[in-house]
Amino acid sequence: MNYKTVTLDFWDTLVFYPMTDEIFMERVEHASGIFRDYDISYETSIMLMRSIYENFENIWHNESRTPTTPESFRMIERILGYCFKPEHFSELVRFNEKLVTDKYFSLTPQVAEAIKRLAGKYSLVIISDTGFEPGREIRNALKSRGVYQHITEGVFSDETGFSKPDKRAFQKAAELSGSDFSEMIHIGDREAKDIAGARSVGMSTILFTGFRDTDKNLTTADHVLSTWEDILNKLL
Repeated sequence: MNYKTVTLDFWDTLVFYPMTDEIFMERVEHASGIFRDYDISYETSIMLMRSIYENFENIWHNESRTPTTPESFRMIERILGYCFKPEHFSELVRFNEKLVTDKYFSLTPQVAEAIKRLAGKYSLVIISDTGFEPGREIRNALKSRGVYQHITEGVFSDETGFSKPDKRAFQKAAELSGSDFSEMIHIGDREAKDIAGARSVGMSTILFTGFRDTDKNLTTADHVLSTWEDILNKLL
């Protein structure tokens, strides 16, 4: 197949997403410092931050969209029954949007080189379901590492209002790249999000298992590959 465009999932495909207790507790520590001004205990701070995680998972899996960080803290305000001061709300959003991309973001040299080499042959479009980190911060992180120049564009769920496997995410990528679905192949790590979504519009698919291999035994992907070297061998 002669492809013109490669679409790329971001988290756990290009970059490992560090979903750790350490990061959760760092979010709690920051929030509790602000919440003290509202007589919110440390234990309640943990509960409130956990509710953000749980609400995100529920909406992401059941509504095919991803709550933004401001939306998540507005939810906390509804739980509490009052609004944070504007400066406190802004600080909660700022810290949580930037924490991972500023401190825990790790793009390996192998992935950076793969992006550069693929860009020599294909249009590259990122299709990413975003968490705390909006598309803006993902772009900034890639720009700071000299990689985003090789990306045609990004389709980020916080900006579009829909997430994979919604067909619109892949349709948007097709529009941005000027390609038909038959000329596109998607690389991602999740069967229910990446593979099912891309297949629903007729795109070819690669399940990438280098960071997350949970779906490798149940996938309908055209190819299952575990390294970026394997991906380059397949596509170049």
